[in-house]
Amino acid sequence: MTEIVFNIVFPLILLILLLIIFLSGISKKKSNQEFMSCDEFIKDWLKDHGQAPKLEEQFIQMKKDPSGLLYMPITYKGAKFFIKIGLTPNKVSFMNLILSFLIFYGVIIAGKGHTLGLFTQQPLYGAWFFALALLVLFTGIVDGIDGAIARLLNIKSKSGAWLDNVIDRVSDTLMLVCLIPTSLSVLAINGLDFKWMIWTNIILIFIYEYMRAKHESLGLHETKPFIGERITRVLVIATFYIMYGASSLTVLITNLINPTATSIWTVSHSWVITWAMFIYQISLLAIMVLSVILFARYIWKNLKKIDSI
Repeated sequence: MTEIVFNIVFPLILLILLLIIFLSGISKKKSNQEFMSCDEFIKDWLKDHGQAPKLEEQFIQMKKDPSGLLYMPITYKGAKFFIKIGLTPNKVSFMNLILSFLIFYGVIIAGKGHTLGLFTQQPLYGAWFFALALLVLFTGIVDGIDGAIARLLNIKSKSGAWLDNVIDRVSDTLMLVCLIPTSLSVLAINGLDFKWMIWTNIILIFIYEYMRAKHESLGLHETKPFIGERITRVLVIATFYIMYGASSLTVLITNLINPTATSIWTVSHSWVITWAMFIYQISLLAIMVLSVILFARYIWKNLKKIDSI
């Protein structure tokens, strides 16, 4: 009974909730107002992140890095699209939460094939990680769209910011904890279980995000991004899901065309299936340890300046 609820009822409820969110937007009267330009949008974001005293300098710098060249324009255009279909920032935040639960569900289901036949059953399950990687990337974009909608409509609020942060932490947890009920967290060659590493990464993410929230509450509104930002974590997850999914999908297609030809993937596929998730957690651990240390030093240094004043 429990398996039926999780395998069928749970994803069905999530899909129904997504449909309700979209239908509620369609039924809403659309806004035809003019929006700020993308450059104005980026400058407004910088002001909210304590960069007003050196706005032009930071704006020029951001326009040269990936966030200004790619991520911010995508969230800007995405926000305009969601506004056109009638979605509010909070609805988009809840949509992101539902998608995170779908990823949680998908990883557990796809992970069931991890220890099955390497060239027969496993690829059928593992190929789904490719689709899950795309969904992870989409949630990373949607994560910035809810705030972008509030910015474009000039309806930024304390309650919305609080809700967005809470949902982000739930999403962070779901993205990692989904590996624990599966055999994906066990190295097949020696049975070494690295669940402890997953829990450690969850704790480090919470420490990193707590430090940001606390230093802002103490009056240090200027912030500095480090490598451990949420978009980096999303990219790390998506990268290793793509590796796992692409290898599985390649074997699956090869098996469908010519089953005897799957032997050409023996070494590469075995390596990916054995090591991809372990290296993923090691990489994330290194990123978060470094980010926590650097962020703590940055905050401490600037709070000491405030203390001296």
